[in-house]
Amino acid sequence: MIQARSILSLAVAAILLAGCGGGSSNDIGDDSGESDQGESSTVDDQQAGVATKQLDASDSATPVFLNLETGQTVELTAEEAATSTAWHLAFRRNNIQLNSGASGPGNVVGAIGAGQADFYDSNGEPSASVFLNATADSELEHLLAEMAEPSSWTRDELISGFAEDWYTYDARNGNITANSEAGWLVRSGEGNSYARMRVTSLDFPTRTGEGIKAFTLEFDVQPAGALTFADNAALFSGSIPATGGESCFDFDANAKVACDDAAWDITIGFAGRDFYLRTNSGPSGEGEGGVFGPHMLAELASYTNGTTSNADTDISHHYTADSTGGIFVMQSWYAYSLQGAHKLWPNYRVYLIDTDSTNDTSPVYGLQVIGYYNDAGASGFPNVRWKTVELTAAE
Repeated sequence: MIQARSILSLAVAAILLAGCGGGSSNDIGDDSGESDQGESSTVDDQQAGVATKQLDASDSATPVFLNLETGQTVELTAEEAATSTAWHLAFRRNNIQLNSGASGPGNVVGAIGAGQADFYDSNGEPSASVFLNATADSELEHLLAEMAEPSSWTRDELISGFAEDWYTYDARNGNITANSEAGWLVRSGEGNSYARMRVTSLDFPTRTGEGIKAFTLEFDVQPAGALTFADNAALFSGSIPATGGESCFDFDANAKVACDDAAWDITIGFAGRDFYLRTNSGPSGEGEGGVFGPHMLAELASYTNGTTSNADTDISHHYTADSTGGIFVMQSWYAYSLQGAHKLWPNYRVYLIDTDSTNDTSPVYGLQVIGYYNDAGASGFPNVRWKTVELTAAE
């Protein structure tokens, strides 16, 4: 069973995201064309041993595995990667995973070395002028700077494509309510139907032991074979007792279904301190579900179907399945859709990567993502650079 971040950590995660700018794990990018460009890597002695490598991670179904010590990718099947410690990072379009926890058998952990807070305003929103004027050269100094030992390290965990954007947590009273200002495009577990989805109500007082007192999700459904969404086609509502549990829904049938039934598309639930909304996809289920968003409601309404935008561009590859992740999800490396352009811009955060948390002599690297597009402008080609760092004692 997938587990979201614990309720106890929600306030901490919210502060991190608000202060440094958050991001979901949605598989997004522009539609600039195809390219057969492969991988490239260099080591620049003039940049204090900084290694740079561009990866072809454009296939959302096939991760690319990177070993930071050798600077080379490792050819592995999914089954082989699940038992291998030969890789440190896995790349799949804009998603980056560590070899630890829910993502792999290793002990790779991550933290933030430079948060790039100046890329975001006081509300945690990206500052377009800063993003658009930053370059890999101008932000190199952050990778070369002295790094302090972080207060904590993060392993990978199971992550829903909705992240935490679908609710609001009030740290003053512990109440979780709906983020009714946002919505999502959702692909069904069968992979052939879609819906515009909104969480219209949510009443989850986490400190009173009452469980989820009530929830309501609304769907405008595009059935298989249909060309457009139908207004208010499905309604998913209910409650979950204090003992925990989950509730599953098939938006095509407009009906609740058993969670062991392959027909489910969306599930909401909690167990102990774990709280989640997820799709029938990835580690959450055996289906072909996925989610694209969040979108403000006006933008959501502009999508008349689940596969093309209002500019008649293909958005089918924007859906992301549930996956696993950690520091790269909690503090994303990019901003999306600045000034209405459907592209990704890096924030040049420096991530600290400890290649083996059980070994004090294992190398620690500082890593930046400096690009996402190849020379032909195609998305899904993350460009990363990294160097060995010696961490100083935290003050």
